[in-house]
Amino acid sequence: MLLIKEMKKTIFSLTFAVFIVALLVMPSSQDVLSFSNNIITEPQQGEDYGIQQKEVPELIMPAAFSSLYTEFTANEYIAYPIGFYKNVKLNNTDREKMAEIISVLSGVSVDDLLGQNVDSNNQDKINITLGENQNYHEQADGAIIINKNDAKSEANGNTEIVLSADISYEKFKEYMKQVDDIIGGGSNYSENSLLKFSYVAITYEEAVESYNLLASTDKFTGAYARLFCDYVGTILSILPVFIAVAVCLKDGRTKMNDLIYARKKSSLKLILSRCFAIIIAVMVPTVILAYISNSTVWGQYSGMNLDYFAPLKYAFGWLMPSVMIAVAIGMFFTELTGTPIAIAIHGLWWFIDLNAGVSRLRGVHNLFELTPRHNSLGNTQIFRDEFNTLITNRLIIAGVALLFIFATVFVYEQKRRGKFVSFGKAKIKITSLANRKSKSAA
Repeated sequence: MLLIKEMKKTIFSLTFAVFIVALLVMPSSQDVLSFSNNIITEPQQGEDYGIQQKEVPELIMPAAFSSLYTEFTANEYIAYPIGFYKNVKLNNTDREKMAEIISVLSGVSVDDLLGQNVDSNNQDKINITLGENQNYHEQADGAIIINKNDAKSEANGNTEIVLSADISYEKFKEYMKQVDDIIGGGSNYSENSLLKFSYVAITYEEAVESYNLLASTDKFTGAYARLFCDYVGTILSILPVFIAVAVCLKDGRTKMNDLIYARKKSSLKLILSRCFAIIIAVMVPTVILAYISNSTVWGQYSGMNLDYFAPLKYAFGWLMPSVMIAVAIGMFFTELTGTPIAIAIHGLWWFIDLNAGVSRLRGVHNLFELTPRHNSLGNTQIFRDEFNTLITNRLIIAGVALLFIFATVFVYEQKRRGKFVSFGKAKIKITSLANRKSKSAA
C-alpha cells in the first residue's frame, strides 16, 4: 500500500528522528510533560488569588497617557514590532503628529509640547515661555513638569500635564491606535498592550467564577491540554517542513523520480499519500505525548467530571492545522524548485509569527496566526471569548494548506508529463550548456 510505503520512508529518516527528540525535549523542558505539581484547587476565603490584567478605563487611560508623555518628552518609544525590542526615535514630522494627539488629549498646545522636547544628544537646558508667570521644572531624569493651569495636576508642589477628563475611553483607544501606527506597531499603546497598564487584584468571587468555568467548561483536563498545545505548537509549526522537504528531495537524490513518474498511480494519490503519511507520522507521537501529559493529573481530580478526550480534541483542532500548513508548504516549494527553499520561506513566517505571538500569550487570537498561544493554566473566559476567532483561524490555515497540497499535485503532474522543469534541473541544464560552450571555445 502506497500510504504505508510513504510512512516507512518518513519514519525511518534521520529528519524524523531529530523531530522525535525535539518533540520530547520541548514539553519536558517547559514542564508541560507532567502537570503533577500544577493542581487547580477550589479557592478559599482569605487567600491571595493573585492579580490579573483587566480592562479598567479609569486605570488604563491615565497610566497609558503618562507613559506616552514620558516617552514623548524623551523622543524614545519602546516597541516590539515583531517581538524584538526596538527603541524608536521619531522624525520631526511624526513628532508633530504625536504632539497633536497629546495636545487633543491634554489641552496643551502643540507649540508648547514641541517647545519642551530636549534633544537626547543635547545636555543643555532650554528656556520655555508659556505666558505670564508660567514656567517649568526639569527633573533629574530630564522629564519636564509644566506649570500651566488648564492641563495640570498638583505633584510635589509643581504641576504636570495630565489627561483631560472629558476624553471618553473609546475615543482614547482610537488615539492610542494612531499613536501605535506612528511608532510603527508593537508599542505599549496597541490594543492588546493597553491592558498592561491595568493590573488588579483577583477577588474571591472572581476566583470562584474562574474555578467553576474550569470545572464546567474545561472539565479541568481541557486547561492542561490547552497549555500543552501552547508550547508544543511552537515546534509543530516549523519542524514538519523539514520532514516534508527531506522526503521530497530524497526521490531526486536516489534517482527514483523517473521510476515514480513512469508508474500508473495518479499524481493525486501519490501526493496525498505522502502528505497524509507525514501528517500521521507527526500527529501520532504528539497525541501520545498529549495523553501522557494530561494523565499526570487525572488522579488528583478523583470523582470530578473530566473530559478524557480533551488531549485528542486539542491536538487535532489546535495543532494539526499548523502541521498541515508546514507539510504543504514544504512539499509545494520543494516540488516546484527542486531545492529546500521551503525551509527559508516557512521559517520566515514562523519566526515573525512566533515573535508577534508574544503579545497574544494570554490567549488572544487573530485570523492569520500560524501558532495560536494561550500561555496560562486557565483563563477559560478569555478562551471562550476568543473561541470563534480561533476556530476561524484554524479553518483558514487548514484551507490554505489544502490549496498548497492541490497546487503540489498540479506541479507534480506537469513534471511527470515533462512539461515542467524545476529550478534545480534548470540550473543543472544551464550549467551543462555553459560547460559545453566553454569546451567548444577552447
